[in-house]
Amino acid sequence: MPDYKKLTEIQKKHMNEDIHDLSRKDIHEAWFREDTVDFWRNKRMLDFISPIAKFYSKNTWVSIGDGRYGLDSIRLKKLYDLNVFPTDISENMLKKSKEMNLINDYGVENAEELSFGDETFDVVFCKESFHHFPRPIIALYEMLRVAREAVILYEPTDSDKARVSGKKYIISALKIMLNKIVNRNHMPYVPNIDDSGNHIYEKDPKNYVYSVSNSEINKIVHGLNLAGMAFFEYNDAYIPGIEFEKATQDSKLFKKLKKDIQELDETGARTLTVTIIFKRDFDLVLREDLLNAGYTIPPKVENPYV
Repeated sequence: MPDYKKLTEIQKKHMNEDIHDLSRKDIHEAWFREDTVDFWRNKRMLDFISPIAKFYSKNTWVSIGDGRYGLDSIRLKKLYDLNVFPTDISENMLKKSKEMNLINDYGVENAEELSFGDETFDVVFCKESFHHFPRPIIALYEMLRVAREAVILYEPTDSDKARVSGKKYIISALKIMLNKIVNRNHMPYVPNIDDSGNHIYEKDPKNYVYSVSNSEINKIVHGLNLAGMAFFEYNDAYIPGIEFEKATQDSKLFKKLKKDIQELDETGARTLTVTIIFKRDFDLVLREDLLNAGYTIPPKVENPYV
């Protein structure tokens, strides 16, 4: 069996067994809470796609890698009233979610071999799953195939803005060293980079962690002669326990999380990206809304031979 198939089976097994792990019961229940610091983090990220979510609010959406009970589809429904069909390579949590009447239906799908026909959905949504795929570029082509209008990715970013230099770099490095010395258990959210700046393997589900290069995505846009792309790069942070911490004004953990994000912003680094790939010419109003929301829209050079 090729390694990528083994890795796919490991991922599927890991997710399917997670629901039966009694030590994870509390964290699973915490995912559904909407008063926590972790929920604030996720809502903040979903707020970034407000322009496109509102523009395509009446269209069909599919979420890829939505194995945590279809929470992406659930939250998008609540926030933007979107019709999102949740899918994941593992079934157990999605099946449970349907039994709880949290979702109407679901699909068990390998992102690298989607069973849907061409342009089945208007928008394909993939949040923090792309970096787990053994062959992510194949998965991206599959998502583009089944999308009619656009594909949205939320991922760690592999760009110059994810790295800082000079005085700001020294200050950041010293802060990291200080955190280690005093054993403070928090860190900027840079899941694809280790302490040496190298890409890493995750212990669970034992896969190599990819990051997205928007310049490479732009090459794909041009190679396939697609309409264009837009991206918004930002920072996030994570502190263990925020899944259970209420997001109140007097929460020390909440204040600390915001401070961590602010400090990372001040370095000039941008460690995460929302990347939107458009298959068809997108509306001028949507383009303006994306620009006003802080998105970068690289110029598209039309292929003169097509």
